[in-house]
Amino acid sequence: MSITEDTIRHVATLARLEISSAELPAYTGQIARILGLMEQLRAIPTDGVEPMSHAVEMTIPERLDQVVNTDQRALLLANAPDVEAGCFRVPKIIE
Repeated sequence: MSITEDTIRHVATLARLEISSAELPAYTGQIARILGLMEQLRAIPTDGVEPMSHAVEMTIPERLDQVVNTDQRALLLANAPDVEAGCFRVPKIIE
């Protein structure tokens, strides 16, 4: 696929990017090289290779879904400087 400066201008317009005329040749060359690398990757034979999500075979450790720490309200409120009706009480900020 050949990349031209017109293509770069069009893509920049779609992406709402401002690219100056001086920057166009650099972007054209860079994108052409990137697409060349993609073509090289596409040429690699991958028949019989299974898709994978990670390079190392891994399993997700599982644990039982059970409640460990139940009601700890009293323990947490014991550290509060002021408590009212089972809630933290803080000074009024807005009058």
